[in-house]
Amino acid sequence: MLTSSELAGLPLFEDLTDDELAWVLANSYEQALVVGEVFMHEGDLADRFYVVLEGELQIARMLDGTRKVIGTTPRGIIGGEISLLNAVPSMVTIQAIVPSRALVMGVQAFRQMFAAAPTLGSKVLQIASQRMYGFASMRQQQEKLAALGQLSAGLAHELNNPASAARRAAVSLREMLPSLQARALRLGVHHHHLPLERLTDFQALLIERQENLPPLSSLERSDYEDQLGDWLDDHGVAEAYALAAPLVAAGVTVDELAGLISGLDAATSTETLGWIAEAATVDGLLAELELSTRRVAELVAAVKAYSYMDQAPIQEVDLNRDLAHTLVVLRHRLKGITVINEYSQDLPMLMGRGGELNQVWTNLIVNAADALKGSGTIKIITRCEHNFAMVEIADDGPGIPPDVLPRIFEPFFTTKGVGAGTGLGLDISYRIITQHNGTIEVQSQPGATRFIVRLPVSASGASA
Repeated sequence: MLTSSELAGLPLFEDLTDDELAWVLANSYEQALVVGEVFMHEGDLADRFYVVLEGELQIARMLDGTRKVIGTTPRGIIGGEISLLNAVPSMVTIQAIVPSRALVMGVQAFRQMFAAAPTLGSKVLQIASQRMYGFASMRQQQEKLAALGQLSAGLAHELNNPASAARRAAVSLREMLPSLQARALRLGVHHHHLPLERLTDFQALLIERQENLPPLSSLERSDYEDQLGDWLDDHGVAEAYALAAPLVAAGVTVDELAGLISGLDAATSTETLGWIAEAATVDGLLAELELSTRRVAELVAAVKAYSYMDQAPIQEVDLNRDLAHTLVVLRHRLKGITVINEYSQDLPMLMGRGGELNQVWTNLIVNAADALKGSGTIKIITRCEHNFAMVEIADDGPGIPPDVLPRIFEPFFTTKGVGAGTGLGLDISYRIITQHNGTIEVQSQPGATRFIVRLPVSASGASA
């Protein structure tokens, strides 16, 4: 039988009056737990507050799809207060490590405790406040690391395509250059049959034209290759159909070829057209190599700008540029989604912590993408509203239920499944915007959800 003297021996209860101790004993019960017994499951209705009287309980939760131990509660430690104070399901699974005993208080008694046992209530609130701050700070750091992991995975995917294309182009160039050099040597033997000016003029024409070639469908390309191959074959050109593909890709017409090889014998025509075809292919590979390496450089520059690497904590922030960089690093999360940008060109610069603001844009855009589930439209609008810069991120998804809408900025509140969300993404965003002396609001109905952020553009916009 639990006694007031046993309670008074715990630091949590040592300052309580006799009346307060008597109330606690009258409005709680003792529960024994065997090794391995689960006291509460993550996601269950939070319906009890507890104090460990003897033994030790393990605290675990799902993080990024993996069950992780985040601590233990030995003798004298409380639990369950955060879920009860925030009216959210249990955020953790509680399991006995050794044979344990706990003092348990139901929801109604927990609410009455603050009036009936104010000394205990004050201590519980102080512990809850410290825990919420520590947990929010820890989760903010984990959110940053998780976001970094997602961005790294997405960046690796985005970099892989141009890097692979550049590698393929480099390999093809290495394989083709010896053949091109051999053809050039053979052309030197036949140079008395082919005026050099005619060849160089023709090559210059192709290089200039390739920048403005209209795209061809697969069917059109196949038809042109067949026609050109037949023409080359009729004129005794060896490898006629192998040469047709690169010549069509270079935009060569039959009339131009006829003018180029006019008066040449079959051997010289073959070498000339082979050199032209391979030179055009090399030019195309160089263009692909340039495009791929430029894409890599753009991605690296976007990530560096997104993270505000090597910059002071508070700096000038260009919202239009930062939103564009955020979309670049989130491209892998936006597959199948149409993104419409309406950026105001007269949006002023503001002072702030650009990396943290980019975390807000990331949270809002990822939430919109999650709501759309791979199909729909995200619209991003910026404009100047007197002394404020406005950023709106909207989607045409199913909307936020009316009963959920008032709570979306509450810490730990989430509509996602166990382990799928922390309930801190929007809370962190709210804190960041508030620290910048700004506001964030949400308007939602089926087919139209809008998050609207307003930030002051004055030099004093960001708090230290």
